[in-house]
Amino acid sequence: MIRVRVNGNYADIPMASVPRFTDLVEFLKSQIDPDHMITTLLLDGRELTDDEWNQNVSSLMGDTLDVTTGHPEAYVADRMQDASRVVRSCFYEFRDARKGFQDGDTVTGNKRLKIAVDTLKAFFEWYGTLVQLVSETKREKLDISPQVVEISESCKKICQQQLYQSWWALGESLEKDLEPKLDKLEDACRRAAREVQAQASA
Repeated sequence: MIRVRVNGNYADIPMASVPRFTDLVEFLKSQIDPDHMITTLLLDGRELTDDEWNQNVSSLMGDTLDVTTGHPEAYVADRMQDASRVVRSCFYEFRDARKGFQDGDTVTGNKRLKIAVDTLKAFFEWYGTLVQLVSETKREKLDISPQVVEISESCKKICQQQLYQSWWALGESLEKDLEPKLDKLEDACRRAAREVQAQASA
């Protein structure tokens, strides 16, 4: 039977009522302090795979699930430290795409551009989810919507240039329009991380 530790203490789980792993997680959520949330789930010390998330609990026999809980705002403060790093990574992905277009290698440019756009989209979704975890009074400090709107406008223009195969113009838009906006977004994320860290330790 899978063993479950919550914050280092073994928990007694009615396994018959939690056939799937997702059921087990929902049960755990219902048992923790209402002011807390699950911050990490590790199966035998590692992150779970997508397949494991969808498995029956019985197929995870003999494994140990370590569950850590904490206050949402402390969790956000911890995760926000990654935000500027992720934006910096997006910046490099867009830059690599731009260099592909400027070098005349449109196949590589398009492949890298898709990766960059997907990464940025995932980042915006992730960031939005984090912001929802803090109280409304604190959300304003984490607001990056002006930067998101600016970057979205740039991305629309880039998509049009890609559609019309205006490769030179696309490279110019990436270099002179989008990359500086990503730079500003990175700075905004760094400021937001400092704000939320100060709030969490106050």
